[in-house]
Amino acid sequence: MRIAYVTINVAVKIMTGGVGAKIKRQVSLWKDKGHIVKIFMLTPEIVPIPDSEQFVFKPLVNAFFLKFLAREISRSQNLIKMIVAIKAFQPDIIYLRFGLYTLPLHRLFKIAPVALEVNSNDLEEYRTRGAFFYWLNRLTRGIVFSLSAALVPVSQTLADTNAGYGKPACVVSNGIDLDAYQPLPAPKNDTPVLTAIGSPGMIWHGMDKLFPLARRFPDITINIIGYGPEDFSETAPSNLHLHGYLSHSEIREILANTDVAFSTLALHRKKMNENPALKVREAVAYGIPVIMAERDADLANVASTCFLFLPNTEDNVKLYADAIREFAYSSMGRRIERELIAPFIDQRLKEEKRLAFFEEMINLGKSRK
Repeated sequence: MRIAYVTINVAVKIMTGGVGAKIKRQVSLWKDKGHIVKIFMLTPEIVPIPDSEQFVFKPLVNAFFLKFLAREISRSQNLIKMIVAIKAFQPDIIYLRFGLYTLPLHRLFKIAPVALEVNSNDLEEYRTRGAFFYWLNRLTRGIVFSLSAALVPVSQTLADTNAGYGKPACVVSNGIDLDAYQPLPAPKNDTPVLTAIGSPGMIWHGMDKLFPLARRFPDITINIIGYGPEDFSETAPSNLHLHGYLSHSEIREILANTDVAFSTLALHRKKMNENPALKVREAVAYGIPVIMAERDADLANVASTCFLFLPNTEDNVKLYADAIREFAYSSMGRRIERELIAPFIDQRLKEEKRLAFFEEMINLGKSRK
């Protein structure tokens, strides 16, 4: 197969983190199977992704409204160039990561069947970004979903949410390259160290819930990666450390000294209950016990006491604060056995399923001609 991997609206910091690593691994595994793959990216700045053709858009002025208008004009101009390049590549199938619609994205769907990757409840996610982006997405998302040949949601919940479009769907949760994450030995801390990873502006990460937890228990240490002091309106207590954006090696250094990792703590804020988070897969690949406040179909039935499951509610950290502290202490000196989680999160197995679905879509398209 000739596969065009297309992204149109992914922040650079996200692309240089777990999402970018996932995409690079996907492309590598697809090529290992003998397929011809090329990444096409519409991006505000160059991203270190190999085997990619990048189309960079930039705003031209500083005034807010004019800046937005200039940004969209630039995006559209570069999207036109990208669609021309994709057509010249002559793909058998296009794998599109869902993003905010930009004119003239609908032209993309005339080139080849499009399999749309659905990673989130976009309606609720864009609601958190303000009325303008919420309504822009709500009024245009149907174009993308309706024109797609198939959906590839990361969870059954997202498949059910978008079932009304009547598209064939193949649920493929997030996986991870286990070879890139050698287990970390348990640290020898005197008191527990807990770590959370996220990105500013994503309120469903629930980082604000960790401030009162740190104040209540000064004997525990909490690291927050991805957020700095400027991202919060309150001052962090002395046992809560805001590290800001870190490189992969710097994150690994902090995780090496971590007893327990947090999953997403406020997924309810965008009306979701299920999420196969990459950061959780990275943590368990390192062997780190995890506190989870979301349903993860891959890990729900893992036979290990190295998971603490919280309800997906606004007051989950507050109500279960004592249980969190107790779990943190009981997890000291412990690690998750890799053989327990490997069959559920190995990306190689997930990509085999995804590629088989691509073949089905291509054959279905040919049968309809």
